[in-house]
Amino acid sequence: MPPLTETRPANPAIRVAMAFKIRDEGDVLEHNLRFHHALGVDHFIVTDNGSTDETVGILARYAEAGLLTAIEAPNTDYREQGAQWMTDMARLAATELGADWVVHTDADEFWWPIEGTLKETLAAVHDRYGVLLAPRCEFIGRPDGPGSFAARLTIREARSRYQPKVAHRADPDVVSIDRGPHDVAAVGPSGEVTETIRPPGRPVHRVIRNRELGASSWPEEDTRFVWAPWWPVRILHFPVRSSAQFRRRTQIAIFEGMFPDRGRFRRLREHYEEGRFAELYRELIFDESEVDAGLEAGRLVVDERFAQLLARCPDPLAGGPSGSLRVEPSPQELERDRAALEFDAMHVLARTSRWLMVNRDRNRERLAKVMEQRDAAQARAQGLQRTTRVRRFRLWRWLQRVFGRRRG
Repeated sequence: MPPLTETRPANPAIRVAMAFKIRDEGDVLEHNLRFHHALGVDHFIVTDNGSTDETVGILARYAEAGLLTAIEAPNTDYREQGAQWMTDMARLAATELGADWVVHTDADEFWWPIEGTLKETLAAVHDRYGVLLAPRCEFIGRPDGPGSFAARLTIREARSRYQPKVAHRADPDVVSIDRGPHDVAAVGPSGEVTETIRPPGRPVHRVIRNRELGASSWPEEDTRFVWAPWWPVRILHFPVRSSAQFRRRTQIAIFEGMFPDRGRFRRLREHYEEGRFAELYRELIFDESEVDAGLEAGRLVVDERFAQLLARCPDPLAGGPSGSLRVEPSPQELERDRAALEFDAMHVLARTSRWLMVNRDRNRERLAKVMEQRDAAQARAQGLQRTTRVRRFRLWRWLQRVFGRRRG
């Protein structure tokens, strides 16, 4: 059994593709492309869901330079098509672009290897594993001001508390399980992912099933996309960069069909329509006292490394090579980051599993109630049918007697 952190020597010849979907992210898109290209991404695949800002021009310039493949998907439902977009881009990377690894992200997310380049990190994943998970942390919102978002936003959450995203080995049979994307799997011969994932079942039922069906009755479970037990990358997320950016994001979310009009999105729409957007935005921004309190409590940390490295990233359109910059931490920083990511990854995976189990039980209870209500409704319907048949028979007998007397 190999140790959990087993890696293999980095192969600089591997080819890395990055895939994401986008809608009006012109303030951050070029930073994303420049940063990830400098850290080792060779080609970008971007599905554009109808952008109308400078996003369009940026995509065109990178596509003309041969660094990006743009897929137009205007007027389509993100909720319905998001997972399919990710699947299509991942398969394109495997079949037409010669990629060895595919990294999934969003325009406002930056994959930060704790050491070296992103390409070196992916090349070091042991052959037995097909997926690398990257925990996410958020940089907090700050008041608007001059300069780029990276220069202004240098305070982030100390913990990477959000559901990881994935990089995976390129494969023509890959499918994105959700629109996140937070995990992938392989499809079977008929195109169904359920063919490649064997349900764990309960111990007694599993034993009975194996005895009845035999060892060869169930196809061998696919292991191409097993998660690597190694967390050398953190995703830096910048969801709130300016009031103008967040206003546009709000408009897309509530008025252009990206999300359903219920729950928090309905509250967001109501705030916006009532002219309370500025009030809502202020709630997302940390003032100095909140920053000081967060730093003192250890919930927040100052992290200027991203801003410093981003400023050094060469322009890919001017011929800057892929993988030209490396993250070079001190031994103390590397040890601290490695320990923090290991803990955060296991914490968020445990929390996600527990939450899924809690919701599974809740859904089972809800389903049981619905089935009880259905059974009760069916029983009432059957009772009404019996009553109707009896009444119709009695009516027929009465009519027989009445008309029989008249004929007599």
